[in-house]
Amino acid sequence: MKLLNLFAISLLSLTVFIACGNGSVASVEQVELLSCKDFDQKIKETESVQLIDVRTSDEFAGGTIGSAINIDFFGENFKEEMAKLDLERPVFVFCAKGGRSGKASAICKELGFKKIYDLDGGYTAWSQYEK
Repeated sequence: MKLLNLFAISLLSLTVFIACGNGSVASVEQVELLSCKDFDQKIKETESVQLIDVRTSDEFAGGTIGSAINIDFFGENFKEEMAKLDLERPVFVFCAKGGRSGKASAICKELGFKKIYDLDGGYTAWSQYEK
């Protein structure tokens, strides 16, 4: 019985800590991983899109999505360049397959972007997407 009470108290404490902590639970919805179809739709619905291709300049030169701007995730000024964008407006990020854009989304979250959309499967998936 004591073990069960200890477990219940621990669980309750953890719940309170998460709910009252630094707000990280509330910000989980800040990043949305979207399919090509949903990413495309959100871009069309968004006025003045901040569409960021985080691939290298060589990858970018081989093709990109719409009017994306290239901010290389591996570039030494990546964080500074991202911080120049409007934090209040949604940002759409993508890379080749999703790894770098996931990391870029985490950085965007740190920088204080209110809404971040990440393309599931990256440019590779997009290039196969029937628009």
